[in-house]
Amino acid sequence: MKKLYLAILNHGWIRTEIVTDLLPKLKATEGVYITWENPAKTWAHPISSNRNLIVRRFLETDHDFLLMLDDDVVPLDNPAEFVHADKDIVGFPAPVRQAGRQLNFVAYVKDPRAEDAYAPVDFALVDDDIELLKVDVVGTGCILIARRVLEALEAPFHTDFDEHGVCTVGTDFAFCRKAGAAGFEIFTTPQRVCEHYKQVGMLAFQGLSSSQEVDPAAHNYDIPWGGWAITPADWEFIKRIITDVQPRNILEFGAGLSTLLMSDYAPVISYETDAQWAERIRNQGTETVIVREWDGIQFTDMELPEPFDIVFIDGPPSKEGGGPGREMALFLAALMGDHIIVHDARREEETALQERYLRPEFKLVRRSGYHQACCQYWQRRGN
Repeated sequence: MKKLYLAILNHGWIRTEIVTDLLPKLKATEGVYITWENPAKTWAHPISSNRNLIVRRFLETDHDFLLMLDDDVVPLDNPAEFVHADKDIVGFPAPVRQAGRQLNFVAYVKDPRAEDAYAPVDFALVDDDIELLKVDVVGTGCILIARRVLEALEAPFHTDFDEHGVCTVGTDFAFCRKAGAAGFEIFTTPQRVCEHYKQVGMLAFQGLSSSQEVDPAAHNYDIPWGGWAITPADWEFIKRIITDVQPRNILEFGAGLSTLLMSDYAPVISYETDAQWAERIRNQGTETVIVREWDGIQFTDMELPEPFDIVFIDGPPSKEGGGPGREMALFLAALMGDHIIVHDARREEETALQERYLRPEFKLVRRSGYHQACCQYWQRRGN
């Protein structure tokens, strides 16, 4: 049995999601005993001092690993599972905005183009099969540290300043530099990220777009972006894949604005469970659009030509929402296409179906984000 010491750095409050979602996951981790330090002890300033005090209290115990978590960072998966990997340092990346605009995950590698410079890891380019990726710097918003590291480093957390008192290296970078120089290895988890809550969750912010009122596509078809339809960010993601694949035909489950936009690039056959919505899309389409009605379950009379170059799944409505769910759509997609795009891909129902029907023969190539309504692009292995 491994022992894990949990410390949540806070300002007098903790996210509800940590208490209701994360803590039950941690406590249920097989083979791991959890001790949660009293949050009243982990409320101190400056942050480097707070972290060093936590380390001192941790080292007074017999626990094997320290998990430090900021009060506004919530892992989407269970970080305690990585105790069994027995790595020196594992940082579970959270998104931050740099220079007020660029969204990066806090995981960096040394930039060979400039001395003493670092570049953020582009997780979209990391193989989906990689659970642990070796890097040079991780954030401390959610970080798992082996006891051997903290026993070896004196005052592990600090901030560096220049002769003018200006900060040159923050706590995250300073800690990782010290640990790396001592020979310890640092890893991040590209497929297991954290939400970083601000006024709006930063992962959810990826799904928003400022172009909703001015983009001509939605006005051309009198269908607004968002809601039950795709967003401009979704369309940019889908269009990029269409441009790369150059499909001869597209199969879609769940007709909508996407049907009409995709039909500018290739003929689309779309299956829709709502008869009125099907008719609305059908009336706005051209000869490159075929909208057929189905119940979301039966497929024997669907007259599907084989194969399709791209399959886009944005329906039927989920079982949780009162619809038939997307099980048959995912099942057919795995049979009919080599390139599959799933919308609302990180909802619990869709996640389970993708693991069941796509994961055995397909590779997750890229995703548009980590919010529930993101798109995920799967490609058949060997293609």
